[in-house]
Amino acid sequence: MDAVSRSESHTDTLRVVGFVHVSGPFASVGHAWSTARSFVEAATRDCLEVLGDFVIPPPEGPASRGFQTLHFDFGLPLNPVAATDLARYTALHIPASAQPSDAVTRLVPLRPLLGAIGWPDSEGLIARFTAYGHSHGAWYGAAGYVEGSLARIVEAAFGRPPMLPSVKDEPDFLCGTEFATLGEELAFFARRGLPLAAVGLEVLLQPGDLLVFDNLALAHGRRGTRQPAELHQRIFGHPALGVAEQIEFRDRVLAAFMS
Repeated sequence: MDAVSRSESHTDTLRVVGFVHVSGPFASVGHAWSTARSFVEAATRDCLEVLGDFVIPPPEGPASRGFQTLHFDFGLPLNPVAATDLARYTALHIPASAQPSDAVTRLVPLRPLLGAIGWPDSEGLIARFTAYGHSHGAWYGAAGYVEGSLARIVEAAFGRPPMLPSVKDEPDFLCGTEFATLGEELAFFARRGLPLAAVGLEVLLQPGDLLVFDNLALAHGRRGTRQPAELHQRIFGHPALGVAEQIEFRDRVLAAFMS
């Protein structure tokens, strides 16, 4: 298969499956990012901007903890009331010069996970999200309710008394620390009849690899510890997206509940 055919195949995989894992090595981090951009623009037929560049963990800091909860970069606009940045695709790259790691990226496609349960219609779900955001989630007045945690989105959708820590009532709460271990997170979803272990995927990135995934179709997290400066992350999306456009993307996500 020639380079053009491989690129088209990777783009089709990203569009249909929601993620693509490409073995490198790439000549540089910049080369990896230009490849990622070509995939997402071909998949969306849209010109996306870079919303963020990160090195994980930061070079000057400690290693990461051994677990990262499932989340959406920049959060999902559950009840948008003001323009905000919306992440469409996330790209992860480990430079070819890095040491091999046992840490894996966890991917959970929303449709097979959420489709296992009978939910209210979209209007009913939005009402539950709104109530949860006001009482328990990170609702910031004029900014509306944008939620990054998959577990909180699920908890809100069920409409039951919340079990997770209140973002409002516990000022020391840090985003992403809803669970101390992977086992706690798995148990949270299992108690609600959601087959996280059955539908989740794990991707082991080797030095030189590139992973690109749809941030609106899959939640992501980590199992294992990463060393300082191990992973490079770039986020593609829409800066200062208007409320109407946010609602259109929000409704695409809600379709996963109805699948």
